[in-house]
Amino acid sequence: MSETQLKASKIESQQAPASASRNDGGAADQWQTNPPTLRSLRVEAEIYAISRTLEHTGWNRRRAAQLLSISYRGILYKIRQHNLTPRPRGQQEPVGEILKADSQG
Repeated sequence: MSETQLKASKIESQQAPASASRNDGGAADQWQTNPPTLRSLRVEAEIYAISRTLEHTGWNRRRAAQLLSISYRGILYKIRQHNLTPRPRGQQEPVGEILKADSQG
């Protein structure tokens, strides 16, 4: 595993347990009635990885692109595609809420 993949994995593993515990209650019931598609899961994972990496780098898009092993133009495209914007420093929104808002639009 490369250094950038290790760093991205470390970022995700630090955030994943907290978000998983918040979503366990209603997510299982919702999946039984309306299972997610592979595409929707991929989009949610992509939004999560990009937004967390951007927050980790202080919205340094070039560094985030390096950590995610994608091109700078690729990350710019994904930021526009998913309508990702930096939050004010004092405001912390739960990851699950970010994913819900972005996946609906």
